[in-house]
Amino acid sequence: MEIRWLGNSTFEVRSSVGVVVVDHQGDIPNASELEDENTVFVYSKGERSSHPASDSQVLSGPGEYEIGGLSVRGVATPADDPAISKDINTVYIVDADGLQVATLGNPGYQPSAQSVQQISKVDILVINTESQGLEPDEMSAVIRNLEPKMIVPSGYDAEAGKPSASMQRLLTELGVKEFEATSKLTVSKSGLPDERAVVVLQQRES
Repeated sequence: MEIRWLGNSTFEVRSSVGVVVVDHQGDIPNASELEDENTVFVYSKGERSSHPASDSQVLSGPGEYEIGGLSVRGVATPADDPAISKDINTVYIVDADGLQVATLGNPGYQPSAQSVQQISKVDILVINTESQGLEPDEMSAVIRNLEPKMIVPSGYDAEAGKPSASMQRLLTELGVKEFEATSKLTVSKSGLPDERAVVVLQQRES
């Protein structure tokens, strides 16, 4: 499996049975334009009708989906304080190649115990540090609850040669002092670390 950060809030999870693109920016390519015909676009916020028209496969919102060998679950979490807003953020869990990968989206409030139970323990947690409503200590609590083997944050500024301010705050909270940014994480079930590891993603070059 390969995981890439494509910039902004967009991630690509590429497996042997298909590709999941999370929070694609701009127009969605038509199915005939896709490199892998079993490509699914998923969105953390908004209804299907709020996203660009396309004949490609698009998911938006909670549910359980089976698409061409890809298993994708969407779990609702608060996009803001539930006391003032009913907006939801959808956490997607991609199950492929023996791995469970969760993309956190942009939660604005701590997920409930029920949501954490629905997400369940995951192998890899992908975090967009540039679009987070949670403070680093709150994010750390989410990580402890989900117990991922690997944490994959985005937000490394390749031009500046250092993490963005928001990424650095999270890395500090996680106790990460040294790392080497990479444009792609390649991982298999047998290659998961015994102890929690943090892999910093920088944007893939065009």
